[in-house]
Amino acid sequence: MKDKRLRQLNMLVIIAICCCLIFIGLFAFVFAPDGQKKLKSNKLSDFNEGWLLRDYRGQPDQFVDLPEKIKGDAEEVIVIVNEVPADVGPDTVMIVRTNFQNIMVTINNEKIYTNGVMTDQKLMKNAVPCYNMIELKDAQPGDLITIYLVSSYKKYSGDLQAIYYGNKGDVVSDIISKNSIGFIFSILLIVVTLLLATSLIFMKNIRVHKVRAAYGFGFINAVALWSITSNPIMQLITSNTFGVYMANMTILLMLPILYIMHQRCFAIKRRYGRIFEIGIYIFGVNMLTGVVFQMLHICDFATYIIFTKVFIVLGLILLSGIMYLAADTYGDKTIYSNLVANAVLTVAALLESLLSIFRFYREYDGVVLQIGVGIFMVLLVVSVEKGIIKDMNHTRSLAEGNVESETNKALKKINTNLVYSTLGIVVNDLKTRDMENSRLIYDTSVYLKYNIMATVEKNMVPFSQEMEYIKAYLGMQKKRNAALDIEVEDKIVDFYVPFNTIEPLVENAVVNGALCADSSGRLVVRSYERLDCFAIQIVDNGKGIGPDKRFEGKQNFKSIKKKLKSMCGAAIEIKNKPGKGTIITVKVPKEGYVVKEN
Repeated sequence: MKDKRLRQLNMLVIIAICCCLIFIGLFAFVFAPDGQKKLKSNKLSDFNEGWLLRDYRGQPDQFVDLPEKIKGDAEEVIVIVNEVPADVGPDTVMIVRTNFQNIMVTINNEKIYTNGVMTDQKLMKNAVPCYNMIELKDAQPGDLITIYLVSSYKKYSGDLQAIYYGNKGDVVSDIISKNSIGFIFSILLIVVTLLLATSLIFMKNIRVHKVRAAYGFGFINAVALWSITSNPIMQLITSNTFGVYMANMTILLMLPILYIMHQRCFAIKRRYGRIFEIGIYIFGVNMLTGVVFQMLHICDFATYIIFTKVFIVLGLILLSGIMYLAADTYGDKTIYSNLVANAVLTVAALLESLLSIFRFYREYDGVVLQIGVGIFMVLLVVSVEKGIIKDMNHTRSLAEGNVESETNKALKKINTNLVYSTLGIVVNDLKTRDMENSRLIYDTSVYLKYNIMATVEKNMVPFSQEMEYIKAYLGMQKKRNAALDIEVEDKIVDFYVPFNTIEPLVENAVVNGALCADSSGRLVVRSYERLDCFAIQIVDNGKGIGPDKRFEGKQNFKSIKKKLKSMCGAAIEIKNKPGKGTIITVKVPKEGYVVKEN
């Protein structure tokens, strides 16, 4: 009942949240009071036609439409000029995407924006990839706007990307709409992994490989942070493109170390472990070298990371081979899961490297790698969780084995043969003098034997054997409660049931049913045959409280129901009649038949 109420509460919460979201959407984007604007993002205007390329290598000025790639050299200044559009206003912002290019913008020869070495950024030789949002506050339609672009790399020199303009809110909305999926995915990934890691910390009584899980969750969080810091939305949040870029590059240098440390936990043999240890040392030196070179101005991250990315791709290929050998050798499913995730990331990195050569892919730069990283992260989370579940199942199996072993040891300490034989002597001795008490002692010995066997017996038994224990229990209850009316009809007993499943139902019917009746208690246990099954019926005249409401016995009702269903496909039906009693029917299907609960 509690579970049902909780499900209903969960549904109500979900419905309430959905209704709130619908109302928010309606009031924000559909309804609005007179004179107030609805929330919406206007499409940005193109500013890509009619640009004048000034004095390019001493040639006459020429018109170009953006985007365009001009064959410029490193440190060569590219100058493009255009007129300010007629529909600009005081809140208009122009957005220009640059990739390792220094930029300066002037209006009528008055500098209004710079980004790159012209701003004398410390520890950085070149500008970082970013969106340049240039406010055109005092610009008037027809004013000349001039953009100067220069890069220390030939690859990026002369790379003129598309330019757009609109009010600041539209620009921000455009950046968020284009980059929100990856950003939200990374945030959710961090939240989920932190919750899983926190729950793992409190698993004190479960033997889980916490070091392996910690490295796995640490790597997942690091990749999510790397994805977040490479997302343009971080530029809007922090207004610090340089700091975000430096964090992104530092995390990228650290990722291979964390990943290899995670995979090192799966190396059972020492020779595999040494290979991973060498990889950790190599990438550790690579990270320290990159940071030192950046600090000493020997080589900036923009250049050094190219070597590192090649290094990472080669490492992923080598790691895939090692993981395949390890998985094939040990047959570990967790290693296979890691291998699949690693293969996806390797293929994505290789495809990204190959596609970056072609010009058509330039505007989609990084898309394949982002998709690959997203799939890789999901597979890795699943792999880590599989490992944790595997460890927990192993721990549970060990615990169950220990319990069973201790139970068997305890039973061996009890000389059951001596107890049963002694009780048998007492029964035989009393038969001639006190038949009633002789029967009581016999029933007690049978019931005692049944309860001891229940701790170790897990198989199917003939119903006749289960019925013997039921009769013994009912004989004891009859002796204690003389007014209890008991009727047993066991005409059909030639079928099998799981041991210790029917007798607990009878106990419950007596305790919660017949003995709680307003009048004299009555209990009927009968078995009969149907076309598709063998039926066992337990009837009491209690207050109508069945096992699904309250169950007092050695087992709970759900475990009995589960055991009957899993071991022989049996079903239980319960009919309650308030004030009149309860009818419990157990249907054991015949071979070739299936029974269903009504």
